[in-house]
Amino acid sequence: MKKKVGIGLFIAIIFLFIPYYFIANGLPASFSMIKGDESTVDISFPFNLYVSEKDSTEITINGQVLSSNLKLNPGEVTLKANDVGDSALNFKLFGFIPVKTITVKVLPEINVYPGGQAIGVLLRSRGVMVVGNSFVEDSNGNRHYPAKEAGIKVGDKILMINQQPINDKIKLASEIQKAVENGKKEIIFRLKKSDGHQENVKLEPIKNKQGIYMIGLYVDDGVAGVGTLTFINPSNNDYGALGHEIIEANSQNRIEVREGKVLEAKILGIHSGQRGLPGEKQGTFFQTENVIGQINKNNQFGIFGKLTKVPKNPYFEDPIPVAVNNEVKRGPAKIYTVLQGGEVEEFSVNIERVYYQSSAKEKGLIINITDPKLKKITGGIIQGMSGSPIVQNGKLVGAITHVFVNEPTKGYGIFAEWMLLQTNSYNIARAK
Repeated sequence: MKKKVGIGLFIAIIFLFIPYYFIANGLPASFSMIKGDESTVDISFPFNLYVSEKDSTEITINGQVLSSNLKLNPGEVTLKANDVGDSALNFKLFGFIPVKTITVKVLPEINVYPGGQAIGVLLRSRGVMVVGNSFVEDSNGNRHYPAKEAGIKVGDKILMINQQPINDKIKLASEIQKAVENGKKEIIFRLKKSDGHQENVKLEPIKNKQGIYMIGLYVDDGVAGVGTLTFINPSNNDYGALGHEIIEANSQNRIEVREGKVLEAKILGIHSGQRGLPGEKQGTFFQTENVIGQINKNNQFGIFGKLTKVPKNPYFEDPIPVAVNNEVKRGPAKIYTVLQGGEVEEFSVNIERVYYQSSAKEKGLIINITDPKLKKITGGIIQGMSGSPIVQNGKLVGAITHVFVNEPTKGYGIFAEWMLLQTNSYNIARAK
């Protein structure tokens, strides 16, 4: 008898635990919604759940004002919030077994102009980046490795020489010569290592065959390239572009922004992509002309700053809302980009997969290029197309970021919500 009771109790526990497990893991840790809009969440569970709100943001669920232990039937639930802010929804099984707490982030609606314009990007680093090791050959043909022996590695940044700030590779070379000419045998370098910590190293420059003192390094102080503008907030001229970080090619390290400019660019030609070989836009811009904005931030979500001149997208006379990621659906959408000169064009794509994310991350979308014209000219997604805005159902939902090398018609996109969070747009709107 005891054995039967024990087995029955075990089966009952398993019967309860399995749905409990899937409920807890099936619910998101958090999600965003726009004030005044309705948002649906699929809560698949075999039993009734009860929900209560910790912080009031005037949330209604299925049309009912959220009160203590509101009973929910299985299936989709519709939420609506009438106030901006964060709220914690506590879900309980049978009204007393805690299942999960979901943070609901209620955001103000932000309207932006989708971009699509080709932009030139000029980015100057904070410090001089070490991009390669070399040697110094003296007048006798002997090779020396002063920098390598001192522990300077690819990915390090040289911040100072003898307490003199260094941000320019030409100045680095001249300061080395100047120090030696002033009788300093050893030079103190202040480094920022690839893991972020700083340290001092000492080394002695070596005179090469031409009589120039060198330390055996390849260095750089910035990058220049062509990309695509994603959005402009007309209320404050904040912008976002690229949808991914700018890195130094040799070290693969993100470039810390000391100074950056965004310029008008023209696309002169296209190298179409094919399996195993990504294509690219061939663009041009003049470094001293047609500056339209500054770069203040470079991170995994793109580059951000303010525009002094706002370019136009001919497909949008008025700004459109930015979607939060749970509004994005699989299905048709449009992207905007430049293939020739400076003219923005509209192309059809299909959002094949949506990775709903509860916090800011890259690669939230998989995009398939379906437009015959775009496929014919580019072969799919190509370099320089990064940042091309994706619009679905009248809302900016994301931006193109990466191509699948072995399937060039497909690639990743990032949610527009995460890009907009890198600007001050939401904070300013909340304060109003």
